[in-house]
Amino acid sequence: MITGASSGVGFAAAREFARAGADVALVARGREGLERAAATARECGRHALVLPADVTDQGALDAAVARTEAELGKLDVLVPNAAATIFGRFEDVGKAEFDRVVEATFLGAVNTVRAALPALQRTRGVIAATGSLNAMVPLPTWSSYAAAKFAERGFLHTLRLEQQAEATGVRVGIVHPGAIDTPVWETTATATGVLPRRPPEGYRPRVVARALVAMAADPRPEVTIGGEAVVLGALWTHLRPAGDLFWRAVHHYYRSGHREGSEAGALWEAAGRGSETGGLIGRPSLWAPIRMAARPARLGRAGLGLLRK
Repeated sequence: MITGASSGVGFAAAREFARAGADVALVARGREGLERAAATARECGRHALVLPADVTDQGALDAAVARTEAELGKLDVLVPNAAATIFGRFEDVGKAEFDRVVEATFLGAVNTVRAALPALQRTRGVIAATGSLNAMVPLPTWSSYAAAKFAERGFLHTLRLEQQAEATGVRVGIVHPGAIDTPVWETTATATGVLPRRPPEGYRPRVVARALVAMAADPRPEVTIGGEAVVLGALWTHLRPAGDLFWRAVHHYYRSGHREGSEAGALWEAAGRGSETGGLIGRPSLWAPIRMAARPARLGRAGLGLLRK
């Protein structure tokens, strides 16, 4: 089951998990994007369920998990991937909009895990979550998103230790990418009426999706994907005040954009339309295959034993 499957990394993950031999249950608010994601999975010869639901709606997620078990037989892998964003300095973002980002990004992951955990305990399954470099370093002009990702990381690590202590068999891993070429650069809500200046390039969503497949096949607590992300994490952790200087420059870079954007009301609307990329220069990662080297990449009927080692 993949949340946020109607665009970006979630859209790519639908295809990559299907290519690896898995049937997929796809969750997002918008049916249009989900249908397109499902089509890419079906082209790989796998079953794909389309499950429109908002991750802030616990009842809808409970129903999605129940339908997944009923129609696919079980749930082996959960990919919490859904997120919401709003661009603007903290003082520019209203309380309702800030809280909505945290609710969708952090509490949405919590709600998803709450719905799926009993099913995963029955299969001794895996949670392979899409984290972010900004679960470990700040992100000026995106304070609500950074706060939500910091919280999500703390929640998932705590959950991992609890599952280990109780010997449930459920494994939890997080994939932390840096900047990605996704539609978020065009669809993000903005508190200023202006979109952020886009970075010139980002990792292709399929790079992150393939890392999620590898994480599901052979979990470990967390992995940072992309050499650039590793360097930026080290700059913040070990080389302050140079790290502070870099992120202040990022603040000014994002605020130098001039393109008009949608107002904050977009946070409550389905944004995914079945697009994987967002118009940046998409590039591969030389670091990701090294980090995920020798990790099994088959999750279908012949490969599900990998999930039970």
